[in-house]
Order: sequence, then structure tokens, then C-alpha cells
Amino acid sequence: MFERAGNAFYLGWMSKNLAPFVGNSNFVKEIKSLLPTLSSNNASVLLVGERGTGKRLIAQHIHFEAVKNFGYFFEINCKAFTYFQILESFETVEKLSSYNQKVTLFISFVDQLSAEAQERLLKLIKDFAQKNAQIKLITSTETSLDAKVAAGEFSSELYYRLNAVVLNVIPLRQRKEDIIPIAQSCREAFCKKSGYGFTQFSDSALAALENNFWQGNVDELFNAIQRAFIVGNPPVIKSSDLGFSAADSAIKNVTEVDLQDKSLKNALDTFKKEYLIKILEENGWNQTKTARVLGIQRTYVIRLMNELQIRRK
Repeated sequence: MFERAGNAFYLGWMSKNLAPFVGNSNFVKEIKSLLPTLSSNNASVLLVGERGTGKRLIAQHIHFEAVKNFGYFFEINCKAFTYFQILESFETVEKLSSYNQKVTLFISFVDQLSAEAQERLLKLIKDFAQKNAQIKLITSTETSLDAKVAAGEFSSELYYRLNAVVLNVIPLRQRKEDIIPIAQSCREAFCKKSGYGFTQFSDSALAALENNFWQGNVDELFNAIQRAFIVGNPPVIKSSDLGFSAADSAIKNVTEVDLQDKSLKNALDTFKKEYLIKILEENGWNQTKTARVLGIQRTYVIRLMNELQIRRK
């Protein structure tokens, strides 16, 4: 149950709300194997990774592994909170710790803390250590704190207090084995929540999921499945329900090609070729329809096909 506590939210009973941490990659297996160790002590954990990679979910699993059924999970978003809201949240955490309950303090966007807030957090950490409080501190950032420390923008003493354990959270596009398990987990969760009977993904939808670039990582995948539940028709989720554009696939193909010539012209030509082939395939290789979709003349489509050596297989 989510409860309001100052300007943040904390979790009491988490078992009914905690999303599963699924996947088949070595990264997921490593995190799962580390959970018992990470949760069995008060060593701080720093999560570093792109937006949407699941840093908050990892923090929740570390917390739940430790408390099993009950304990406070308190989150402070440094990007969204004002300085005074952050101070108020620190005070609330201090009160919670006085109840002799296990508390996980998750601070997201910790790199956004002002110098004053950094000093206050450092004092809070020292106070907790002195009192031997049952506080698990987990922080997350999308940027390198090392660079901020070197630039004098982040307290080096605070940094060393935060990085007892550092976990680099890998982008979804670099762990393709996790895409389908996460998608299936999202589908099952949405089915329970909505009552809609989406029992499976079509083959083309599965291919689209695997081939998308996932710039927004797990959050983007979550949104794609949610969109499918809104626009699709049960029982099968089709590729068209996911809302991917042809450009998404084309960009992905360009990024994955091992280009010997890394010039901008070569990259653009590769993109144009992949994109044009995609539109041609979607329109049955009809050059007139393809030209209409692209907003160009049919003669220019023919010219591009010749220049890029595109032939129907």
C-alpha cells in the first residue's frame, strides 16, 4: 500500500505491488544472485544507468528481499523535489528510523542534489551510522558522479559514502534476451489489471519487440504493451498495436551494422536503404504507394532504388 509521507511515498506491505524482475540475460541472473547479499547488510548501493532501465525496480527488490513482508520503502526524487521538500523528506526518514523499523531510503537522480542538500544528506548518513539505525541507502543516477566530483559539483565525501556497491544497469537494447520475458510479464500484469484477454503476441509482434531499438528502455516497452491493450483487439497483440514506426527499425539496423566506413554519408545511405526497403515491403513493393507514403515522386523512389541497389528478393 502506498502511503503519503511528507513529500515522498513509502511502501508498507509490498508483496502485492512488487513487479517481478524477469529476464534471461547474464545481467538479470547476476542481479538476482546478488539480492540476498545486497539486502543482508546496510552497505549503500549506487545504481548507474539510463532512464527507464529499471533502477527503481531493482531498489524495490533489494528492499523486499530484506524485509520480506513489511518495512518502509521511502523514495526521494531529487529532480522533482525542491530543496525544502528534500529536507522535509529527510526529517520524515529520521522519524521512521526512530520506530526501530527497517527502512530503505531510495534517492533517485542523486546527482541533482544541491550543495546544501548534499551536506544535509551526508550529516544524515553519519547520524544513522552513529545510531546504528536500520537504514538501507540506495541511490541512482543517469550520469557519472565521478565527473561531477572531479568538477567540484558533488561532494567527494558523500560520493564515497554512496558507492559502497556500484551496479551498472545495462540498457535493454544490450540485453535482448530480456525483451520477450519482460513483454510477457507486462502482458500478464495488464491482463490481470484490465480483465482483457490478450493471451499472446503474434509472430510479427514478437519480431517487432526484438528488433526495436528501445531508446526508452523498459519504460518504453511498458508503454508499448499498454498501448496495445488500448488500441488492440483480444486475444492477440499484433505488431501494429505496439505503435512502432518504420524509422525505429531502420535506425536500429544502422546502429547495429559494423560499418568499416563510419562517415556520415555512409550512415545516411544505410538508413535510407533500410527505411526504403521497410516502406516498400509494407506496401507490397508498389512504388506508387511507397512514394505516396514517403511524400515524394515515384520517379525519385526508382532513382533511390537504383542508387542504393535495392532489389526485391
